[in-house]
Amino acid sequence: MATDTPSSVMYTDLRQFGGIAHRDTATVLFDGSVSIGGKTLSARIDDRTFLSREIVHAKPGSLHPELFSDFPVAAKKITSRLIAARGGGQAGCSEVIAHYRGAAATCMCDALTSNDIDAIPYGNVVRKIMSLHLELESDRALLLVMLFVIVGCLADPRAAIDAIDAFAASELATSLDTLVGDEAPRPQAASAAHETRLGLVRLVNGAFRPPIHELSCDPAGTIIGCLPNGPHSIADVDADVSRQHVRIWREDGRWLVTDLNSTNGTRVISGADKSVHIIANAQAESREPSASGPFELRNSDILCLGSTTRFLVMKLSVG
Repeated sequence: MATDTPSSVMYTDLRQFGGIAHRDTATVLFDGSVSIGGKTLSARIDDRTFLSREIVHAKPGSLHPELFSDFPVAAKKITSRLIAARGGGQAGCSEVIAHYRGAAATCMCDALTSNDIDAIPYGNVVRKIMSLHLELESDRALLLVMLFVIVGCLADPRAAIDAIDAFAASELATSLDTLVGDEAPRPQAASAAHETRLGLVRLVNGAFRPPIHELSCDPAGTIIGCLPNGPHSIADVDADVSRQHVRIWREDGRWLVTDLNSTNGTRVISGADKSVHIIANAQAESREPSASGPFELRNSDILCLGSTTRFLVMKLSVG
């Protein structure tokens, strides 16, 4: 008997628990405009054999992340259908939460383990989601379903966790690192602070767009721009970003950013209080180039380059 894959567990669960047909799930999850073998993915999904063999029972890692549409948007659609299928309202929402923290999570963890993928992070993040202080329980349901769906698609719990943390920071003003209840935050030792790793993920229309760009710990740091130099650089930017726009580096356990005399300026929006810090004004707004000192970047800040390029700052796992 073939081993269940994370993908097959996801599709089977959504059909049995939410009454969502495999084709409907795939239509929501995939970018139908992508062409495969001369046909759009939308057309291929209509082929039941292709749908079953290549999508529903896809082997872990066989489907490239770029085939999928925006996961938060897809997860919102699926969560709404699941809640409606369970009767709607708070009762339906509670059923969805109970299922995706319980039976569905267990099945997904079993599938991950059967396919030699570490399932421990999945269980850990389910507990984190359940501990978050959220204004709406529907948001908790969304996060649980998003975790289930992304792992079902990518078979990569750590990528799913990073995506959910980015969404929680940008849309829900919280983080999987947030502690609630009687649990008090413990001070970090200096060595732990020194080991903090940060990454950047693009924000487009309020939603994250993979991949996650890990910032270099080398002394030279990371250069971001449309034509950046050096071995550690990020060019995932819009047209109004300068060739070498900003540099980010780690110094004494702190992550710092400085503008490299860009044309269209740099700002940081604080993830803590949403205050805006001008690193450098656009040169059109001033006759003199801006020359403010380095600014410290923190988890959940938003780095703004020019008029449209936005990056969410994310803390990465150390391990």
